[in-house]
Amino acid sequence: MFTKRVEGVTAVIYTRYNKQFLTDLKKHNTQYPEIEFVQLSHKNHDRFLIVDDKAYFMGASLKDMGAGLCAVSEMLLSPEVILGLLG
Repeated sequence: MFTKRVEGVTAVIYTRYNKQFLTDLKKHNTQYPEIEFVQLSHKNHDRFLIVDDKAYFMGASLKDMGAGLCAVSEMLLSPEVILGLLG
């Protein structure tokens, strides 16, 4: 999904990582436009997608989307509020 970004579009992933995630991200970043990674200090189960000035709550992980019913809901909170809560 991230490889199909239009030139100039940035991507940032906020998560806790494991060794496999870092390996996959490094491999991606050598082949495609870089995805920035920000380490979260705590576990966060919920998934959010922020596009420009809109925030969405995603009911499934990216790897599971399309495998069955999955809700994606636009939120009333601004992206800045959500990013501020991530600490």
